[in-house]
Amino acid sequence: MAKLTNNENSVIFTDQGVPFSTHFEDIYFDSETGYQQSQQVFIEGNQLSDKLLVSSLSTHQKTLTIAETGFGTGLNFLLTLRTYHLLATALKQQSEVNKQLLNINFISIEKYPLTKAQLMQALTLFPELKPYTQLLLAQYPHEPTTKQQLNFFNNKVTLTLVFDDATQALTKLHPAPKHIRHNRSPSQPFFYMPLVDIWYLDGFSPEKNPQMWSRDLFTQIARLSKPQATFATFTVAGFVQRGLSEVGFRVQKQASTGQKKEILTGIYQTAPYGKGYQQRAKNTKPQQVTIIGGGIASACAAYALTKQGIKVQLYCKDADIAQGASSNAIGALFPLIHQLPDNISRFYQQAFWRAKQVYQEIDQQGFKYNHNWCGLLDLAFDDKRKDFQQKFEQLQCWPKNLLYSVNNKTASHIANLPLKDGGLFFPQAGWVAPQELVQQLFNAAKQTGKLKIKCNVSVKSITQSTHVKEKHSWKLNTNKGKLNATVLLLCGGAEAIKLKVMEKSSLVAIRGQVSSMQPNEQSKKLKTVICHQGYLTPQHNNQHCIGATFQRGTFNITAKEEDDIYNLNMLKQSMPNLIEWQLNDVLSSKARLRCTSPDHFPMVGAMPDIEQHKSVYAHLAKDKNFNVHTPAPYLENLYVLTGLGARGLCSAPLLADILVADLCGTPYPVDYQTLYNLAPNRFIIKDIVRHKL
Repeated sequence: MAKLTNNENSVIFTDQGVPFSTHFEDIYFDSETGYQQSQQVFIEGNQLSDKLLVSSLSTHQKTLTIAETGFGTGLNFLLTLRTYHLLATALKQQSEVNKQLLNINFISIEKYPLTKAQLMQALTLFPELKPYTQLLLAQYPHEPTTKQQLNFFNNKVTLTLVFDDATQALTKLHPAPKHIRHNRSPSQPFFYMPLVDIWYLDGFSPEKNPQMWSRDLFTQIARLSKPQATFATFTVAGFVQRGLSEVGFRVQKQASTGQKKEILTGIYQTAPYGKGYQQRAKNTKPQQVTIIGGGIASACAAYALTKQGIKVQLYCKDADIAQGASSNAIGALFPLIHQLPDNISRFYQQAFWRAKQVYQEIDQQGFKYNHNWCGLLDLAFDDKRKDFQQKFEQLQCWPKNLLYSVNNKTASHIANLPLKDGGLFFPQAGWVAPQELVQQLFNAAKQTGKLKIKCNVSVKSITQSTHVKEKHSWKLNTNKGKLNATVLLLCGGAEAIKLKVMEKSSLVAIRGQVSSMQPNEQSKKLKTVICHQGYLTPQHNNQHCIGATFQRGTFNITAKEEDDIYNLNMLKQSMPNLIEWQLNDVLSSKARLRCTSPDHFPMVGAMPDIEQHKSVYAHLAKDKNFNVHTPAPYLENLYVLTGLGARGLCSAPLLADILVADLCGTPYPVDYQTLYNLAPNRFIIKDIVRHKL
């Protein structure tokens, strides 16, 4: 071995050119698999590409913050730089207007830095990284000082090197004020930093370097982590797993193809402000999930779960799937958007783009269904609506590719009909054939070999098993006898409300009737979906759909002539003399039940244990701001995905993603506030506060 002079880091090089620390008696990386191992553990283990390349329509984030314990030879940073560069090149070539590449703020801590000469020698083993190595070496300090900041790709990537003990260095760091968290400039104080999105927990193993891997380190990592921050590390030591779990990470082992047979990854899941009732239930990825339902919620859940390799057994009460609210001939797909970007608008904005992505995905896979992304006009049909929509134009809170204002002339051109009013136009919206869409989502799930569907199975009640060997599983009382489910998901819409376990959910059934109309010479010209007091779709299969009624307090789905009259009157009042339809132009009518919540958010997640909630959070009845840290008690292995209301086509795919994150421990696609807005226990907490429970 040829020794280089550096008493502080005590590094020598092996005959293979690998740097070796005599202080820790360990190599920095394996000469044969070091590149591949670092790529698999840190880049793939943190899903870096997915987090860097995001939808410009569903995020306000501009910068991804990565923190690393152990800069070493800089290999992990160079792989990160390479990933960024490849994504930037691909994005430029593909010209994807709805995608953006986040900037990178990379903070790396190293107690024993290599000299520039040592770094240069070590990195010669990775010729594939030579362009990035040259960029790093051009700025790397000859004499490392306490900290150093380097910039790459026109300041799109910033590397801050901190030469200090990991725990001590993290202790000195403080989250930046909100107004600069995502846009930190070099002139701002070093000790300000954004909360961390990704952790590379590198450095020598706990066996070689026990001083670094401490409870204090884990505490600092948690303190500086953004909700749903991820980490990856080579080590699978038990005390590291326990330590990270104790500070709020959901930790899991993953198989590795390198010398290390297993690696650790995790997600920071502690609820903000320590409110226990906001915490999601923790679970281990199940082998099988039983779904009760048969509509769009069930289809999206089955599709998402089978993509994760989870078997799905679905029970549908009808003779075929998609016979409930998803059985309409034509359905409009568009988001619920308010003038200001409030919580519900942001949720539906993100849900809308995710729905388009999933539906286009299965279409490209060959699972075809009738649809047309022809846009949607939300007409300003009266003075109140005009005033409401004018504020959209004044506030300018939403991107033009989501919605924009149009006058009556432009609206008429879009619709291909003479409209007296302008309105808001959603250019990416449109219509789908819901029944066909649901069928194709199920077909896509079946293609995995993981989905089985049984129809004509009506679930009357569910009970938790009391048998010792079947602890935490569920018994289904059905018209076909007793059935078992280890993990049970209720997606039955309004039907799920009838189950005793859902009686305190605050969900209600809303009856709605849609009328199918005979096309005439005028109506055939319509080129877009129109919303007014109700809605009107372009023709498909020689019919238009108009609707819809809203009636509480009934489960009766018998179609009524008076509801057809109501739908026709809404159309005539909003767009008089546009399309001359009479009652005898009604081809057919269909009444179905929507399941909706008081706050109009849907519901997804583990089903709360109501009695335990009443006990654990009783003090909230005296002081609603009282901070109870105890995690929310849930009914084991019982989940819901329901309450989709009139916008199930829009919300179901994103809700299915959240369900997958609940069950599999993958990162959540939404922030913590949105998670709680969708939580099944939110109305239980409100009822406790209001002395209703």
